[in-house]
Amino acid sequence: MTHHPPRVLMIAACPFPTHQGTQVYIGQLADQLHRQGAARVELLTYGLGAGPLADHDRRASHPIHRAPAVPGHTRLAAGPSWGRPVADALLVARGAQLIQERRRQGRPFDLIHGHNYEGGLVGAALARTSGLPLLYHAHNLMGDELETYFSDATARRAARLLGQALDRVVPGLADGCVAVSQHTWRALARGPLGARPLSYHPPAVDYGPPSSPDEVSADLIYLGNLDGYQSVEVMLRALARLPDASCVVVTPDPEARWRPLLRRFRLERRVTVVPHGPFEEVKPMLEGARLALLPRTVPSGFPIKLLNYLAAGRPVVACRGGAQGLDRDQGVFVVADDDDDAMAGAIARLLEDDALRAEFGERARVAAQEFSWPTRVARLAQIYAVLIPQARSRRFQATHQKCSQGGEPLLQRG
Repeated sequence: MTHHPPRVLMIAACPFPTHQGTQVYIGQLADQLHRQGAARVELLTYGLGAGPLADHDRRASHPIHRAPAVPGHTRLAAGPSWGRPVADALLVARGAQLIQERRRQGRPFDLIHGHNYEGGLVGAALARTSGLPLLYHAHNLMGDELETYFSDATARRAARLLGQALDRVVPGLADGCVAVSQHTWRALARGPLGARPLSYHPPAVDYGPPSSPDEVSADLIYLGNLDGYQSVEVMLRALARLPDASCVVVTPDPEARWRPLLRRFRLERRVTVVPHGPFEEVKPMLEGARLALLPRTVPSGFPIKLLNYLAAGRPVVACRGGAQGLDRDQGVFVVADDDDDAMAGAIARLLEDDALRAEFGERARVAAQEFSWPTRVARLAQIYAVLIPQARSRRFQATHQKCSQGGEPLLQRG
């Protein structure tokens, strides 16, 4: 019998594409699965994203389907907004339509692969009505992250409780889970509602060839936004302790959002804010910096910027939560979370020691090779191969009221 790759409906319940790490990872994952023949992927996402969407979708290696855009909803940044529940409802409707279309055409999907919490909820609604198995891809824990979008103490407390409830419920709606960080994998493994992460599945990144910059762009570089979970103030307090260090910030956020922070720490003359454009334009700045910074303290997500830093051969100074278990052996100088004094000391040491900085840079470049797409795609293909027949068997048994109790886990962590 000829083996055909599974047909996968991948759900990105977010603006797409954007320059944020999760969206970059989802786009590259869908592309790599499709190109390597591991799955026939069709991506379902919002009718919202950065740049001309029609041009982007036409260039993709796989089909991209979009729900109708929500009038007035233009927010590309992460975090709660009024338009997202409406966009998610439209995704459910478009997804149900798409599943029925493929069945009529004799090309039915074998699996729904939902990213993040909203993708998991949309996927659960579609799985319930279609009978398809659902793989939930956990990029974070809402109990850690949701409160960071609020400043009021009462709102933060309510967001934390809501986030913890989502952590207990959403993964348990799926037939299996993968988690991008070990912290999230361990948390979901303890889930009281049967959350069963199939695997710890760290991300990969397609960095491409180096750009060979002609000159140093700055002493330091930070790629990222001002969302609360990024802990940017830790980095700014550290920079304030280093009067001779310059830094480039490459960000999707408007410069006006950075200006009050830079004024508060008196960094207007030493920190240059650059809009995040195409990554090929970012690479010369990244490779031209002496060090890269990662102040993030929330450990539940895996920062894609970390993989780009390593691939560029940049030594990294990172807080422990963002370092994801990497250390000096991988070119990452790890400091305690929220310790701006320790971060300043690590930056100063690496800036002053050319040999140590070169050693860290080479270790980073070698470490980046561990996060390769062929390895990640092969692992995910194995997960699909186990999950699809197991989920079908389990649902068949449930339909005939023969479901046994206390079954084996879908797949042990490997």
